[in-house]
Amino acid sequence: MNKEPIFDLIKLSLWGQGKASINQVVFDEMKLHAISALPASCLPSLDISPEMKREWKAIIIQQISFNTRCAYEQSKLPISVPYVILKGTSAAQYYPHPEYRTMGDIDIMTRREDYDTALKQLIDNGYRIVKDIYKEATLVKNGISIDIHRQFASLNNPEQVKFLDDLIIDNINPTHILPDLINGLTLIDHINQHLEGGLGLRQIIDWMMFVDKCLPDDKWLEFYELVKKTGLERLAIVCTRMCEIYLGLPPRKWCAEAEPKLCEQLMEYVIACGNFGNKKVHDTATSENIFAHIRTPKSFFSLLQKQGLTNWQATKKHKSLRPFAWVYQLFRYTSRGLKRKSAISKMKAEYSAARKKTAMFEALGVKTAVKGLVQYKDGKYVKE
Repeated sequence: MNKEPIFDLIKLSLWGQGKASINQVVFDEMKLHAISALPASCLPSLDISPEMKREWKAIIIQQISFNTRCAYEQSKLPISVPYVILKGTSAAQYYPHPEYRTMGDIDIMTRREDYDTALKQLIDNGYRIVKDIYKEATLVKNGISIDIHRQFASLNNPEQVKFLDDLIIDNINPTHILPDLINGLTLIDHINQHLEGGLGLRQIIDWMMFVDKCLPDDKWLEFYELVKKTGLERLAIVCTRMCEIYLGLPPRKWCAEAEPKLCEQLMEYVIACGNFGNKKVHDTATSENIFAHIRTPKSFFSLLQKQGLTNWQATKKHKSLRPFAWVYQLFRYTSRGLKRKSAISKMKAEYSAARKKTAMFEALGVKTAVKGLVQYKDGKYVKE
């Protein structure tokens, strides 16, 4: 696909720069990246068919309506203990038109000692738990999801995770919004969290709008002292330079040294993934994940065992089978991979793609599951 038209439309929507040539492919891409409401203010001036304009307008109205519902639920959360809003409206505040930033759910974090109280207050007021994992619990009411976090940061180093989580908790205040620089750390870590699985332009634009409003050259050193403690300083620099090259962000001195080739590779990857990886073919994504874990025998075995316990239903009834879950999963991966048409050539291409992606992650200095993610359990941050 020619990526220039979608970049042109983003520049026009956010900065009022230039012109945009729109067709069905661009329209579909905006939806796949969860940014279809961005052009609301310039939609009347776009040179598109009346049918597309009506469809686009309907999607924008639908998204703004959902955003309004989210904002309403957020404004009356039945939580009496201190908490902070992460992502969502905390990211939208930096947009020229916050209402056009697509919302998904509401993310909150409390002090550790208040987590159980906040969770109980949500349940007592009609919220229903639909997922509860080590990092967070997800609850739903009135069609709106709320994620309440035990842990926010997602990194490979326990000290870095504790630093960011402590910083968030220590800066909870009555406004429920973090100070700008701390908020920026959550936005760059949000990119980091979803980069391996695949993320789209919405999270990149969240970061870009924060940088535009809060990180001029004279603020960078202050932010750098914080972000380097999370290990995400390289990702912050490359993402910013990428936004300058492709999305119209005004230039900054502090990111000028980022390699254009790495910026190009990252943007190609973002475009190919879509919002939370929704453009990635399942089999391809699975193969790339396997090839990444093959780098070390320990990580490959851990992947096989973990997925085997998930997929082999017999292990849920027969404990004696659980040590052999990795054998089941290895057979499952092999048989499914080889059943595909042109299986060998596809696997070669996927192996090559996995190696390139791994090299890119190394250059960006970001976390990967193969390195062991940190979990907050029993009051401590420990690696998987």
